[in-house]
Amino acid sequence: MGRKVPLTITVDSELLRKFKEVCEENDSKVSTKINSLIKEWLEKNGVSK
Repeated sequence: MGRKVPLTITVDSELLRKFKEVCEENDSKVSTKINSLIKEWLEKNGVSK
């Protein structure tokens, strides 16, 4: 994987709160999960690395 860059996004505060809770319950870092979700979305849409 390439170098990491900072990302600023705007999301619904309640969704973010729930997302953070789930990540904490599953002992996952938020940034790691977001990376995984982006990668999964790209693969589903036919975009490779």
